Amino acid sequence: MEQKEFVASIPMPFTGESIVDGILVSWRIKPGEPVKKGQHIAEIETEKSTWDFEAPCAGEVVALKCSEGDVVDVGAPLLEIRTIDPDVRHLDRTSAEDGRHAAEAETGAATAPRINGRRDGGGSHSAGAEIFRQLSPRLKKMVQDSNIAEADLINIEATGPEGRLTASDIGKYLDELEAAANGGAPLLTCYIRGIGTYVPPKVVDNSAFMQDFTDINEEYIEKVTGIRERHWTEDETTSDLATKASLVALSAAGIKSKDLDLIILATTTPDMPLPATACAVQQKLGCTQIPAFDIAAACSGWLYALSIGRQYVQSGVYRNVLIIAAEVMSKFTDKTDRATAFLFGDGAGAAVLSSDRGSGGHEGHILSDITMQADSTGYDIIYRKAGGSEYPPGSKLENGDEYWYMDGGRMFRGAVTAFSDIIESVAKSANVPLGEFTWVVPHQANQRILKSVAHKLKVPMERFYFNIERYGNTSAASIPLCLKEMEDLGKLKKGDRLLLCAVGAGLTIAGGYITW
Repeated sequence: MEQKEFVASIPMPFTGESIVDGILVSWRIKPGEPVKKGQHIAEIETEKSTWDFEAPCAGEVVALKCSEGDVVDVGAPLLEIRTIDPDVRHLDRTSAEDGRHAAEAETGAATAPRINGRRDGGGSHSAGAEIFRQLSPRLKKMVQDSNIAEADLINIEATGPEGRLTASDIGKYLDELEAAANGGAPLLTCYIRGIGTYVPPKVVDNSAFMQDFTDINEEYIEKVTGIRERHWTEDETTSDLATKASLVALSAAGIKSKDLDLIILATTTPDMPLPATACAVQQKLGCTQIPAFDIAAACSGWLYALSIGRQYVQSGVYRNVLIIAAEVMSKFTDKTDRATAFLFGDGAGAAVLSSDRGSGGHEGHILSDITMQADSTGYDIIYRKAGGSEYPPGSKLENGDEYWYMDGGRMFRGAVTAFSDIIESVAKSANVPLGEFTWVVPHQANQRILKSVAHKLKVPMERFYFNIERYGNTSAASIPLCLKEMEDLGKLKKGDRLLLCAVGAGLTIAGGYITW
């Protein structure tokens, strides 16, 4: 009896109880090509190993369901193969789809219209209720505290991954309601008037690690991290770096420190736990009496701070706001820990935000909306235990608890997904096709991570700006260090769109864009 041909949907395989996903490193086949059973068709990296994925049947490749660099959940489709092999009959795509459509028809879901990426089977009230049901507990509380009716949720534009509402979406909706209630007074445009940076003069290249890591060489470090050298402080503090970057930014903006109305400093390495390092910067700049405070959002810190400062400027509360990111990462890095020793550098970046565009060579660049997110399921991926209320002075600590800890495998997978999602979210929110952004300027996390992101989004790597090879990962300071370097090298011209994105410990996630 002739066997009937069918299309098998081949899933990401289960490889162990603790493995929930894997990274598709590379494909070795293309649609339309024949495959043999047992043929190596892909390279996959999981938390514990990298291995060759073998075709479970012979046949012809119909489609590849994910791209190189994608993080794929166990059980999610990898590819489709046209085959007659009865051993994979249970993976018959047609049978599975017929079953799903029958189930949807039975519940009426298949014919329901989609609203904000979700199906509405019973008017705006039921659609709003469904949207509310899918919100996180924090966003549900935000909706309830703001007295937003469930039925009104369909009126809020959702810009998050897979059409989900974010806190920024809800905040924007509330701002629009408030503006309408106040006669529709327009928000002011926020300009970046000037950018300044500073790195310590001491340069540390990869040879500095050879005495502690005798089984690797300098080229290996550069291959796995993209880093050739980094700058480390000797006797400078975070506030010293921040002040020097701020003076450059003020000069570029054409204003004096006395013209500032607010200082916000993003850092995970403050001079002291108390008081705020922003106050030390204020003292060194000589602009006392204005508000100054720190925020801790790790590598996303500068974008978080930009978002806060932008809202003060837009609302007219303050005219000139100084936004700083400064990090002395080297002081908290265990130089013998293979997961973190090579990664971090020290540096600072600052920007002056203003409602005044400026003139005479000090014209500003338009700072558009910034999306902020956090995914606390990654809370334990990167941390430093010592010094907080959980482990105060006198606590019994393990050796090394005063240094950064990072689970590299989880960070890699989480960062690839988070970077990809926030980049797409920014482009969607801006209503600008991803291909029309001149540059993607990411936090300089790890070149392998960003290469996977570029593959996943099908964005040419040459459109991503990198300087990680010379500075390492400077956490919150990395994006302004990139922007200033791009400006100094003449890589930016009027009208360029720059998409900024960052993922940091927490996990904090942020993205936005500048029109140069």
